[in-house]
Amino acid sequence: MSPSMPKGHYARRGSQTTKDKDGAPPHFVIEDSLGYLVNAAARLLARALHSRIVRHGVPIGQWPFLLFLWEEEGLSQTELSRRIPIDEATTVRTLDRMERDGWVRRARNGRDRRQVQVFLTRAGHALKATLLPHAVAVNDQATQGLSEAQKALLNALLREIIVRLTDDDAPWPSPGPTGRATARGAGDTRAPTTAGGKAVRPKRSDSAPPTAARKGPRGRGTSR
Repeated sequence: MSPSMPKGHYARRGSQTTKDKDGAPPHFVIEDSLGYLVNAAARLLARALHSRIVRHGVPIGQWPFLLFLWEEEGLSQTELSRRIPIDEATTVRTLDRMERDGWVRRARNGRDRRQVQVFLTRAGHALKATLLPHAVAVNDQATQGLSEAQKALLNALLREIIVRLTDDDAPWPSPGPTGRATARGAGDTRAPTTAGGKAVRPKRSDSAPPTAARKGPRGRGTSR
């Protein structure tokens, strides 16, 4: 028997979405919306993880960067943007912050000076043993009561959704701030994060210098 939706703000209300007999647009029930459910789950996962890793000086916006760099060092800024996936302006701002925090360093590619590669520092490598257990704990909490078969099916369905939306060329929403890591967890609970999906974004130039992205207005973050 599958677990029921928890009571409260995220609990399902209303009936299934149905189309009126006179051909009018279908009645839209928010809690039956795939986008709403996925976004709500992602935000809650991000909030839970952020509250744990921020104690170690890492806000949630930096988490996917660490995941992909632990898996493969020397990725370009463009490639990180494609894999996470987020827009490149947010990528550069986040890497600026991570560089100041001492987690990464950046260097020009020796064969293609247009590319800026990202490498972990010794401190960035050391974070892996500290932070990964928190991610495992949050995932376990989120999937408590599900069988292994249900977990595998859930992951497979989410991957299918990601693949279907990867080729959508719609512009990204205005980015939120990378923020400072604070004990209150403010500023970076916005971004859904995944460890394994490698969504492909259209290629863009990687010619911006590492310090070029602090200019311009900062985007607004989202509230919980």
